[in-house]
Amino acid sequence: MDSLFGTDGIRGKANLYPMTPQIALAAGVAAAKVLTNHCQSKNRHRIVVGRDTRLSSRMLEYAFISGVVSQGVDVYELGVLPSPALGSFTKVYEAIGGVMVSASHNPFYDNGLKFFSFDGSKLDSELEKEIEKEIKQFDWLGTEGPTGSQLGNILLLEDTTREYQNLLKSFFPSEMSLKGMRIAIDTANGASFEAGPSLLESFGASVFPFGKEPNGININFNCGSMNPQNIQQAVLMTGADLGIALDGDGDRLVLCDEKGQLCDGDDILAILALDFLKKKALSKNTVVATVMSNLGLDETLHEEGIRVIRTAVGDRNVAEVLKKEGLSLGGEQSGHIIPFAYSKTADGLLTALIILEIMSSTGNSLGSLKKKLKRYPQRLWNLEVSQKKPLDEIPGLKKLMDEAQATFNGKGRILLRYSGTEPKIRLLVEAKDEDQVNKVGQKLLTFLRESLS
Repeated sequence: MDSLFGTDGIRGKANLYPMTPQIALAAGVAAAKVLTNHCQSKNRHRIVVGRDTRLSSRMLEYAFISGVVSQGVDVYELGVLPSPALGSFTKVYEAIGGVMVSASHNPFYDNGLKFFSFDGSKLDSELEKEIEKEIKQFDWLGTEGPTGSQLGNILLLEDTTREYQNLLKSFFPSEMSLKGMRIAIDTANGASFEAGPSLLESFGASVFPFGKEPNGININFNCGSMNPQNIQQAVLMTGADLGIALDGDGDRLVLCDEKGQLCDGDDILAILALDFLKKKALSKNTVVATVMSNLGLDETLHEEGIRVIRTAVGDRNVAEVLKKEGLSLGGEQSGHIIPFAYSKTADGLLTALIILEIMSSTGNSLGSLKKKLKRYPQRLWNLEVSQKKPLDEIPGLKKLMDEAQATFNGKGRILLRYSGTEPKIRLLVEAKDEDQVNKVGQKLLTFLRESLS
């Protein structure tokens, strides 16, 4: 049996293995057992559970909750909320862990289970392995648990959206105002559809909301951070000062400046790093990024005395380095940004507010802030594959990549990896010459299509 956990929890097509109600039930039992065993508290244990707006989310949520309470662990049901809110509430409600039912930026027919630790961070890989082992050993006919009053309780919490908004607002000065600012926001018909627009309005901004009418099947469909051309059009149409595009569970952020130009995670990291440095809030003058970030990020920040540490892809990997090294800022080019002093996981709305506070306090537009990042020409291709054959077992691939890498003369790179959440292989090519980037990329793509079809 293949591994259940990918780069961000368990994920797959809803109602097909491994994203079935049966697996969700077993995962609830397993999470209750494993997290209880690792909890030192003598108080009654609880797990917080939230979901996004997918048609299948309630089905999987209820199955998971049933598994948890069958083991005598309580559940605080939070309803539809962004996944970073779920992470925060895990800590706020002193839970032994949390689970978000969501497939993040994936299409509506996918779904997943994202696991959080008691401190609001993503669950570490060792605990995931323990949970996976319990799931695979689950006995459908012989598993029994507590009875009577020892069963877990389910408490449905109300007004969690407002509570999350208040938590975010507490990070900023009480006098902070966005009055006079025009903001377009696309919430991807997802988990932030209520929290996002009303939060911005509470700061006095004029808000133009898009992707705010979830129906169960339109999450991420032609909207949100995965389709940023829409927020570009919205900014130009409304004359907004800023465009905000989130993904289905609200942890990924793409911005658009007043001229309709996009700002990805590298742009955002550069803006935040320079501002944090100025405010002496950048711990050890260091930023954490992944191998996918543009080489220009390193050069731009190095000129200001800022070091960049690179990690493998995944915001959990970024968070682990931030925690281990005692750092305050990290993120991914894809838009997962972690301001670690505020949140232990990526939070799109929180990051957008920090950018807005910088704009408000300095009087600078997003476009002027964005110009500080120098970029190498870079292109990322996503190729659907029918199988994820180990790369070192593909005849001729290493030779072809070595030959292509040699043409860069040390001023470029090639990254090739399988997606941890989708049946895709991702090819990134970066060099100082854009024509060379495209030439190398197309040659490798042709080879990969033939090898992995």
